[in-house]
Amino acid sequence: MRFLRLLMVLVCAAFAGTGAGSFADEAAAPANGIQDTGDRVEGLPVITSLAVENLPTGRHDYYFRAGWRNTGAPIHVPVAVVKGAAEGTRLMLTAAVHGDELNGIGVLHKLLASLDAATLKGTVIAVPGVNPPGIMANNRRFPVSTGGGSLVDLNRNFPGRGGDEGSIAGRYVGALWEGLIKPNADIAVDLHTQTRGSAYPLFVFADFGNYQAKAAAFALGPDMIKNDSGQEGTVETSLVKEGIPAVTFEVGAPKVFQRDLIDRAVWGLRNLMRSHHMLAGKVEEPPVKPIVGSAYTNVFAGRGGIAVLHVGLKERVARGQVVATLYDAFGRELEKYTAPHDGWVLAVATDPMREAGSMLVRILR
Repeated sequence: MRFLRLLMVLVCAAFAGTGAGSFADEAAAPANGIQDTGDRVEGLPVITSLAVENLPTGRHDYYFRAGWRNTGAPIHVPVAVVKGAAEGTRLMLTAAVHGDELNGIGVLHKLLASLDAATLKGTVIAVPGVNPPGIMANNRRFPVSTGGGSLVDLNRNFPGRGGDEGSIAGRYVGALWEGLIKPNADIAVDLHTQTRGSAYPLFVFADFGNYQAKAAAFALGPDMIKNDSGQEGTVETSLVKEGIPAVTFEVGAPKVFQRDLIDRAVWGLRNLMRSHHMLAGKVEEPPVKPIVGSAYTNVFAGRGGIAVLHVGLKERVARGQVVATLYDAFGRELEKYTAPHDGWVLAVATDPMREAGSMLVRILR
């Protein structure tokens, strides 16, 4: 009996040494710059770092473990890589940093489906859903449950801060920044839309102080461009500070797939890729000449009510022109709103129900 017990102990020890234990040790050691946790989600590897230069030619799909929920469940961010047969530019594409801004996901899906690794020069790294908790919650922001619950704007928290000193959002974006975004980008486009209840045309924020970012803005073929020095904590600004040209590409309205704008955005990204010799062919002339400005002004509702807009996206407006009228529940006119200066309509409210202080119209100049 004692012999049998000893034999069972030895067998269990041997199994632990050659099974789960050795697998965990293997997972702890990066292979070709890829930190594979050993976990699998729907058959795909779960990673915590990526070095695309070490990948073979072809399409590679992963889940990136960016953090943890308060239940202990991991947060998995989808990552798709198309590694070209020839070396070249690494184009980083991110979408849905804000969880209700979905057009960018459609853009990345369609772009990825159009790429052929055999003819691609360089690498496309696409992250079609940076904020899965926000996407699942149908919310722009990143939900945090600790401390009674709050909602955090991830695009004001880059590049983040990991380790024991980082906040919840700081650790999350810090993991993505250090393990995925910064090490794999030569140039970047961060895809967004306007927020709930409003809409943009095809629109780019770009810092013209960075000549590559300026060139990217025009290559993308948007309706409008704002020469913008950037905002602290955004993906775009954080990358530019690191010497990586980046722009923010706004694609219409939230919580919808707008086929026309998605198609135009895919055209723009492929045009940008041609400008960096990632795809064969010449850089094409955009189908529209963009309206370029360096500042904008919001026209806000002075009180709550039902808004009727008198102008549309990209429309030229003059100072003093009536752009919106606010009504009460009985259809009685409450207030009229006028353009504070000449310019072009950059954004509009799509939800007629407006609270005091909410945007009616945004005018670029």
